[in-house]
Formats: sequence, C-alpha cells, structure tokens
Amino acid sequence: MNTLTLSESSRVSSMTPDAFESVREAGYAYRCELTHAVMRGLDVPTGWQVNGEYQSEFGGWFPVQVRFTPPGGGFRVEVCSPGEISPVWLVVVVCESGRTVSVVRSLAQFDGRIISHVISLAAALNRDGYRLNDILATLGMEGGL
Repeated sequence: MNTLTLSESSRVSSMTPDAFESVREAGYAYRCELTHAVMRGLDVPTGWQVNGEYQSEFGGWFPVQVRFTPPGGGFRVEVCSPGEISPVWLVVVVCESGRTVSVVRSLAQFDGRIISHVISLAAALNRDGYRLNDILATLGMEGGL
C-alpha cells in the first residue's frame, strides 16, 4: 500500500465536510495537495488507471474525487470525500456510460485500508470475468452501507 504519513492520515481523517469545501475553495494547489494525500493512502490495482479531480473534470461534485478504471474500461470505482453533497466518504461504482451510479461503501472517516480492499475486490472480480451486476452485488455484500 502507498502510505500516508502519520500527519497526512490524521489530517485527512479528522477533516469535516466544511474543511474539505474550504480546501476546494482555496484553489488548485491546495486541492492537488489534498487529492494526492488521499491517493497516497490507496492501492492501485495492477494495470488500472487512477485519476484525481483537480478542477471540475469529473463535474466538480466533491472536493476530492479519485477515479480508478480497469483495463478495457466497462466501469470505474470512484472515491469521493465529504463535502456539500455528502457528509461521509463514498465509494461508488459508475458504469461506463455514466448512467448508473451505485454507492458500494460509505465511511465516516477516511480509511485507506478499507477503501483499497473495495477497489482490490472489484479488480479481482473484474479480472476473473464477473459481470458488473455481479461485482456490484458482491461489493454490496462485503459490508457496504
């Protein structure tokens, strides 16, 4: 696992939704710093792409939003911070067309271990040829909401 430093982990875990919004409002450099801190706390499955939102590339819904996309696409797993839209961390799966969004996990505080497990499980199921509906069902049974 990439690791957050102790100070980064404490900072990210203790931030309130308003604090995340303040970082977003502070501008690009601050948002990049926070997004990269979150990324350092998450594992990226082999062959997957990871992208962070720094301005409004993904619609600007969350102060921190990180996308994980498997080789060949089909869907993506997105990690979304608390903020104006949600008071908790959300891990969502979005189908390739973007028409279906499923919340597969919510967390009161950032926990890179749990979030990395969700992404890793999605990667393993995808690699083993499971359909998106089966991946969603399995992720939901893992402890979701």
